[in-house]
Amino acid sequence: MLIREQGRLIKVLRVEPPTQPPTRGRRREHVLGTFRADGPIPAALLDALSRDERKALARWLAVYRESLRRTDARTTLATAPTHLESLVSALEVAADTLSAVDADQMWVQLQAIARTLKRAGHPRPRAARRPPAPLPGQQDFFDECDEFEQLAEQ
Repeated sequence: MLIREQGRLIKVLRVEPPTQPPTRGRRREHVLGTFRADGPIPAALLDALSRDERKALARWLAVYRESLRRTDARTTLATAPTHLESLVSALEVAADTLSAVDADQMWVQLQAIARTLKRAGHPRPRAARRPPAPLPGQQDFFDECDEFEQLAEQ
């Protein structure tokens, strides 16, 4: 059995061995049926297939549909940083206009994004290290050097 993809159509073929000697003969392919990839498999086609062929077709369709989902997801992920940047800028401007329900829903979605990234092996990046705050009564010599340079320039 051969399965061919032609756009969104799936064509199922049965191959017969050549009747001529191998040097001259060509195999024959008979079309068992065609169907749309996003639709169900026709009952007539399922009846024409053996049990093993039905299993092979089911596995092939599962892999095919998963590859379509992954392709769609890649295009969505390619534009995700731009969408997130626009979301962040909109929140900076008008976060106070969100209702409590909308804000809660956003938090749930952000947690789902973080959880999914973590499961995929992308740990949360470490925050940039900030210089430690000076203890009370401690002098910051580097800050004083900058002040001295500014005074010297004047």
